[in-house]
Amino acid sequence: MQESTIDQRLDRLERTIRWQRLILGAMGLGGAAALLMALAPASPGTIDAQAIRIVDASGKPRILIGAAPPTEGRQRKDAQTASIVVLGPDGADRLVLGEEPPVLVDGKTYPRIASAYGLLIHDAKGNERGGFSFLDNGRAILSLDRPGGDAVLLTANDKTGFAGLVVNYQNPLGKYAEGLRMGTQADTVWLSLQDRAEGERARLAVESKAAPKLITRPAGAPPAP
Repeated sequence: MQESTIDQRLDRLERTIRWQRLILGAMGLGGAAALLMALAPASPGTIDAQAIRIVDASGKPRILIGAAPPTEGRQRKDAQTASIVVLGPDGADRLVLGEEPPVLVDGKTYPRIASAYGLLIHDAKGNERGGFSFLDNGRAILSLDRPGGDAVLLTANDKTGFAGLVVNYQNPLGKYAEGLRMGTQADTVWLSLQDRAEGERARLAVESKAAPKLITRPAGAPPAP
């Protein structure tokens, strides 16, 4: 009789423990769900922010994201474009991704020939030294710059139809002189060599099915036709 009573009590205790485990498990799941709901944004998958500033261990701004990015900690105050900007330790622009600001050379800014979006790289002083861009005037450009301007340029021009490579001499800012141009336009492919002072000195061209044509001229001679 006593053994039967003990068995009944053990059965009731085991059932109680099972129910307690089920209740605790349900409470745990409910708490986890509530936590996830609290952490989820009001609009799933979307974070709205006008600007984000990321700083290094010393508190200096190093990455700026925004439309436009914050100006605090950045040397340039005129470059308010929708972009991601990576700064050097002194606040100089080193990389800009997005809407491109005006060109900066030797501390001075110059307007672009058209609005553009792309990726720009800069030297340690913040001077633009190249990039990959598409301009609103229909030009795609991949460039490497000298301190005073374009050095090597790959371009595709929707308006003129030219696609090719241009290599410039090193000249003062604003005084460009091509040394080499090669590419295609319509049914013609050509290579043009130019000197700094007199322009084109040699051209090798193939137009459609015509025979290849080589034109040269010595220094001082009239320009080639």
